[in-house]
Amino acid sequence: MRDHADPVNGSPEDRRVREAAAALAAARDLGPFFEVDPAPGADWTSWTEVLGSPAAVEQRVAEVRAVVGAGPGSPKVDDRVAASLAHLGLVARLLSPVLGAALVGNVLPVSSAPQVHLQISGSNPLPMALTRPVAVPIGSARALARAFGRLWLIPTVEPLGALVRERYALSPQTLTGNVSSAVAGALHAAAGARPGIRPRADAVLKALSREGLLAGAGHLRPDGTFVRRSCCLFYRVQGAGTCADCVLGRR
Repeated sequence: MRDHADPVNGSPEDRRVREAAAALAAARDLGPFFEVDPAPGADWTSWTEVLGSPAAVEQRVAEVRAVVGAGPGSPKVDDRVAASLAHLGLVARLLSPVLGAALVGNVLPVSSAPQVHLQISGSNPLPMALTRPVAVPIGSARALARAFGRLWLIPTVEPLGALVRERYALSPQTLTGNVSSAVAGALHAAAGARPGIRPRADAVLKALSREGLLAGAGHLRPDGTFVRRSCCLFYRVQGAGTCADCVLGRR
């Protein structure tokens, strides 16, 4: 049976689009990584193009290498280090808005790869647009984690990891750790901006760490901070040290 449009509220899909837009709008207050536009700029790159063209990823890796290499002492930055950091940054930018929207709006906005656009060049957070995302209802933290894995991690994040792994010979452990770090960072930032959602953010992170693609990739320390089971390789930059969630740092 076909769904019929309500003359006042529109079709069921229209209502889901409005719900997703409302949740994303509410998430904007969580910080700049949670901001998205409803339509891309003229020179932006779709996620489909990112996944289909190594040149787009190579451009971003080169930019990251240049930025890190311009730091104190002008350190030499290995391709694999720059690629890992670029991957981590792209994943964080992609996933933060939808995770924030799910926490504050109680729906998970979902867009396919052709509907995601980025201005691939520039400083973080890169400008990003989601075109007509639809809202997927969510209930428990576990339900959100499962929907997030099925609708975002598998179709959009995993192919990026495969591209970076093939081009730069990064290990699956490093790339999965990057994703877990990006997710944990987004949830932590959202909870920092709105402390009332911290229990749900922690519950979602625990659920993602127990099953699915991110199972075993990290865990919460006794003090509530997150530690990943792998390293993003930033420590290889002279004078850089380790990240707050690095397995090589405090346990």
